[in-house]
Amino acid sequence: MTDLRTMFARLVCLMMGVKPTWIDQIQDKLLEDESLSVQFRQIKSGTTANFGLNGDGVLCFRGQICVSNDSDLRQSILREAHSSPYAMDLGGNKMYCDLLELYW
Repeated sequence: MTDLRTMFARLVCLMMGVKPTWIDQIQDKLLEDESLSVQFRQIKSGTTANFGLNGDGVLCFRGQICVSNDSDLRQSILREAHSSPYAMDLGGNKMYCDLLELYW
């Protein structure tokens, strides 16, 4: 099930125009975020079912990519998702729901 979610997330990322460098940026920000050190320790010890690492080594919560509380990175993701050739703006709620599937 997790492999299917990862494949689906990658497909949606490609459709939304998420660039591989974004995954790197997200991962770098997560590694710098000291408030997530508990989750990384839990993953390492195998004591959590909610958090894990995806195929790219990015922290995920129940299959959704975790994004640090970095306003510049979040704005970049929202800008790209909103202006991507594949984005259809059926209202703010639709875009929010689409992003909610991938990011936590």
